Amino acid sequence: MQDTVLATRRLRLVPFTPDDLDELKTLHADPEVNAHLDISRRFSRRVPDDIWLASRLVDYVTSHALQGFGMWKVLAKDGTFIGRAGFEPHEPTSEISMEIVIGRPHWGQGLASELSPALVNWFFLNTYYSHLICLVARGNAAARKVLHRAGLNWRETRWSCGLPCDVYQILNPSLRRLVANG
Repeated sequence: MQDTVLATRRLRLVPFTPDDLDELKTLHADPEVNAHLDISRRFSRRVPDDIWLASRLVDYVTSHALQGFGMWKVLAKDGTFIGRAGFEPHEPTSEISMEIVIGRPHWGQGLASELSPALVNWFFLNTYYSHLICLVARGNAAARKVLHRAGLNWRETRWSCGLPCDVYQILNPSLRRLVANG
């Protein structure tokens, strides 16, 4: 059994391994899963190719060791693959961005709502960053609700891969207290 990075009531996050390419392919073979991700803007069919997914898997496998955080597999308590979630540097600004991608068979069960606050809490307990962001495609109302419930607030609209997206942000709890008292 793999080491659990984070556990919630119904889910656990574990590191990716080099053997997980088929699970990533299955997750991202669904254009509806990719519809609100920058993947859909990079690939004309809204489905990434195997080479791109393999390179992402290498990043997922190595990032935790290099940065202390990364993108992890989301598993149900029984071991069923649900999706991926975690953190990545947002290249244009070097800010750290949270991302949650749930496979369509698991939509509508509140899993992203369960993961979001747990990820935010994990991030600030395990890193020294001043804030965390999440980029949301303009049409993704469900993600906005999830982020608001997790304490993230709209910061700005920014262009990503040629399309506008909204940037949501949450400050480190120490900074939130400082801002509230200042």
